[in-house]
Amino acid sequence: MKIPFAIFDVDKTLINGDSMFLMLFFAISKRSVLIFYIPIILVRIILYFFKIIDVKRVKESIYLPLKYLTEKELEEFYDKVLLKKINPKVMEKLNFHKEQGCQILLVSASPEAYLHYFLKNNYIDIIIGTKLKMIDGKYTNEIHGENCKGIEKLSRIKRYLNKNNLEIDFDNSFAYSDSLSDKPMLSLVKNRYKVNKNELEIGEFK
Repeated sequence: MKIPFAIFDVDKTLINGDSMFLMLFFAISKRSVLIFYIPIILVRIILYFFKIIDVKRVKESIYLPLKYLTEKELEEFYDKVLLKKINPKVMEKLNFHKEQGCQILLVSASPEAYLHYFLKNNYIDIIIGTKLKMIDGKYTNEIHGENCKGIEKLSRIKRYLNKNNLEIDFDNSFAYSDSLSDKPMLSLVKNRYKVNKNELEIGEFK
């Protein structure tokens, strides 16, 4: 079945800022001992910039606090941190597209562990993010599969469409992102928009 979609990146698009680092600071506020792990994260970020380790290992370092947060605290992170970072202009577009009959899809490189709370907003239909392995019902910081970025976003969306017998109505669908790395995802729709993460403005994606 062919239907219109409105696809939104999350970090620096739907929200102002990077949810991974927001989660890290939130976790430290809950478990102060985690502050001693910051030097390790910084070292791994430097190693990544020198191409000694890959981005997956860096992200797994940043995700470490998720091992120590309860589901209740993850929901609190959504309610008290992420919601306050919502870009009102992008949310206005999201609401408009939903009211016009689009299926709303959030696709992010950040983990589904906390992104799934966006489904509390009844206008949002589907969440696709980086998956983390779980042990005994608890999240670990180990990425399950691929980091949901770049071409992987496109692959994950296509798997969702195939699984649900859906097809994107190219001409009547929309996508919003702040990043050139999302060009594969943006290729799925005709109407593509770039969110300026500094001025919080929306313009045509060229």
